[in-house]
Amino acid sequence: MNSKKWLCSSLGIILMMMILIEIFYSFYPYDRHEVDNLVKTRMPKINNENYEILILGDSLARNAFSNIKLNKNILDLTSNASVSLAGNYFILKRYLLKNNKPKHIYMFFIPAQFYENLNSKHTFLFFETVFNKEEEIKEIKEIKELKKILYSNKFSYKKYTESRLNSINFFKHYSADDKAGIKPEEVNEEKLNQFKRENFINNKIKGKINSARAHKDEIKIIPKIYINKIKDMSDDMDIKLTIVIEPSPLVVNDIFKRSEIYKYILEKDIELLNINDYYEFNNYFFYSDGSHISGKVNEYYQNLIDKNILNIY
Repeated sequence: MNSKKWLCSSLGIILMMMILIEIFYSFYPYDRHEVDNLVKTRMPKINNENYEILILGDSLARNAFSNIKLNKNILDLTSNASVSLAGNYFILKRYLLKNNKPKHIYMFFIPAQFYENLNSKHTFLFFETVFNKEEEIKEIKEIKELKKILYSNKFSYKKYTESRLNSINFFKHYSADDKAGIKPEEVNEEKLNQFKRENFINNKIKGKINSARAHKDEIKIIPKIYINKIKDMSDDMDIKLTIVIEPSPLVVNDIFKRSEIYKYILEKDIELLNINDYYEFNNYFFYSDGSHISGKVNEYYQNLIDKNILNIY
């Protein structure tokens, strides 16, 4: 076999292997990403538990709670923003179906969570392919105000591939065995302030500011419906409900506090706490994507939660 034929054959074999791997991945329901790991792997093993506190939340919350050993009375059920408030409601329902009710539910969200209307590029991968119980599909399909058609009967390989490429991670690691608590004295406000860069701005942060402005005067249908559903479920079961607004760029937080959805939450008599009231997070802390924090900033956020919201250690 000459070198040209050998090269073509090798490329053909590699291409075929990649296609087979993707086909297997598309139908394998476990551990494709963090939401799969939570809903399909971890939660089925959680039965007849008596946790006093449940924590729901997005990826910023998941980053805050994933590397610490939580108080034994707390269960971390954080996922990501793409599952929307609908996904958080389904997670809560699945938990309560098989376990004893908690005393308190905390939901940690960035402002953008309240604009998520199941119409993002990640909805298919993180929501449709995960929350696919018959009753869940039926409930979502009955929301006529949704502009995007969800749970299409025809499998779209193009849609799947786009979502797959947007979230691919070859180095996933979900083990929590090496969690260790962060001591509060390790990161204090004085040390954290050394990282600040005043008046910092980039395109990622500008995008979050523009999004907050665009959504300030409207209430999306998914947040509206599922704030009510979670609130009603909590009231019916006599569970205390608290929403915690997570670290946000200064202008984003200011706009959100004047938004219609913020007023709507307060009108529902839900306890609403804002971590930004305890510390002013500088824009530079969000330089990577306008939403996430890391390193010492994340550790300080953990300490703020422990000091002002609930005892997590």
